[in-house]
Amino acid sequence: MRAISAISGRSKRTAVLVFAVLIGLALVGWAAARQIRSPAQIAADTAPPKPSAITVPVVRRTLSTEVIVRGTVRYGDPQAVVLGVSKLKQASGTNSSDIVTRPPRRGLRLAAGHVAMTVDGRPVFVLPGAIPMHRDLRPGDHGQDVRQLERALKNLGFNPGAVDGHYDSATAGAVSAFYLHRGWDPFGATDTQLDQLRTAESAAATARDAYLQTVNTLVQTHPTDVNQARNDAVTARDALNTAVLAVSSAKEKLDTARSAASTARGAVATALATSRRDRATADADVNGKRAAFKAALDDQEIARTKLGEVPRDAPASDQIAAGAALRQAQDAVKRTQAELNASITTAQSVRADAKAAVAKARSDAAQARRDVHAAAVELRRARLGVSTARQQARITRQKVLVLTSRADEGTLRAISDSGRREARRTQAVVDHLSRQAGVQVPANELLFFRSLPVRVDTVRAKRGSAVTGPVMKVTNSRLAVDSSLDVSDAKLVRAGDPVAIEEQDLGVRARGRVSQVADAPGTNRVDPSRFYFAVVPEVGFPQLVGTSVKLTISVKSTKGKVLAVPPSALSIGGDGNSRLQVLRGGRTVTVTVVPGLAAEGLVEVKPERGQELRAGDLVIVGSTETPSGGRTP
Repeated sequence: MRAISAISGRSKRTAVLVFAVLIGLALVGWAAARQIRSPAQIAADTAPPKPSAITVPVVRRTLSTEVIVRGTVRYGDPQAVVLGVSKLKQASGTNSSDIVTRPPRRGLRLAAGHVAMTVDGRPVFVLPGAIPMHRDLRPGDHGQDVRQLERALKNLGFNPGAVDGHYDSATAGAVSAFYLHRGWDPFGATDTQLDQLRTAESAAATARDAYLQTVNTLVQTHPTDVNQARNDAVTARDALNTAVLAVSSAKEKLDTARSAASTARGAVATALATSRRDRATADADVNGKRAAFKAALDDQEIARTKLGEVPRDAPASDQIAAGAALRQAQDAVKRTQAELNASITTAQSVRADAKAAVAKARSDAAQARRDVHAAAVELRRARLGVSTARQQARITRQKVLVLTSRADEGTLRAISDSGRREARRTQAVVDHLSRQAGVQVPANELLFFRSLPVRVDTVRAKRGSAVTGPVMKVTNSRLAVDSSLDVSDAKLVRAGDPVAIEEQDLGVRARGRVSQVADAPGTNRVDPSRFYFAVVPEVGFPQLVGTSVKLTISVKSTKGKVLAVPPSALSIGGDGNSRLQVLRGGRTVTVTVVPGLAAEGLVEVKPERGQELRAGDLVIVGSTETPSGGRTP
């Protein structure tokens, strides 16, 4: 039984083993069958998928071509300021030295009516206007500069009457009110004008007397009148000779005064040169004495060190010699210090004397200029006296001729008419000079600017110096951005193009326009290969002055939203027209279009008449099928 049972157990194990082997062989066969495919199956598995269209939507947006550069922000429109020359002040004989008494202040903001500076203690006002102040303005003047002044005064609340370009009494009243309101006295009549007025009044009085004498002759003639007329003729002739001599004397005085003025100008130059030379000599002496004092100090320290280095057991002679050397060095220090102090005192004295000498030379030059003016006034007065004396001599001669001859009443009346005309002429001169002797505006007391307010950027005038050339440079309160373009971009950018201004760190975004593009490269201190251009922002942001900002210039634009597609969506038909393939309702429709501006990766398109295209339509830009028949990723 045990033997049968053992045989039965081995048979079961054998059967299980055989079954397992059969299952393994089946799996191997199945796997091998999976690896074996027919040619048809292989072709089906490797065939490409059916091609499908790649589409993008039509968009509606504004397209623009842009140039992007960086620029530096600054205050805009720099302008050098030059004061006008006032002949009115030069002829006044006083306050004509044009010395700056209060210079402009850098960074100062100047608006209409503000005082920019003072010259000879007189104000220099700022007003709006495009015409520079090129002449003195006085009653009787007319022109566009007068109209500009009237308009500015009216805008400030001072009524000049009619804004008609005529400097009349109303204009003078407005000027006076403006000056007084700002705390300054208006500029009145000068000494020269008063002298001319007095001379003209004297001539007018003489002409009236001659006219009245002629009228009296018409009324009644006596023998004594003939004698009086002859005496008047002699007196008039003597007066004429005296007047001629006065002209000659006045000419000599004027020549002398001009020569003295020239000498005085040379004396100023000499005083300045002498001052520079003496100061340089004194400074050199001080430097030499200072070097000697420093050397003496060094020698003293060396002597003190050597004395300290002498051994205690050294001979007494060595100690005595070292002590003597130290005392000698100390004496040298005292001596050189005294010499240095004396040299410094001398240098200070030289500077003071040189300054006084220059001031005196300038004062003498100013006095010489006043002497020239006085001599010129005297010459003008003498010439006017000659004219008056000549006219008076002619009238008296005519009167004697009439009284000593058989003259009819008509001749006497002709002489009377001539005297009346002369009296009227001289009175007209008096009236004209009287009008000019009112409130006036010197040329160097007004500054006109196209745009206000302005900012004082740099100051050249110094207190106590004479006004020569530009006194300051101003910029308007608006900002500007300086930048440059390469040659290709310069051909695209034009004045007036819109610009986007951006500073990312401060979060500033603004818009502006190109105000200027240089015609040639290398101007305004830019690289010789680049073209300068400037941008004016629409709004100000003073915190960015001096910083670098990003400028995006739209050189071409569609001027509004348009339909746009990628360039790959366009194709050319057999008729040469551009077209789009549009998917609508599962089918492809061809739409003929006219392409426009290409920018930002898109092309502007307009459908031809009768064609329909809307934003959102899907246009075909390609296919998933590749030329090699493979699959696109």
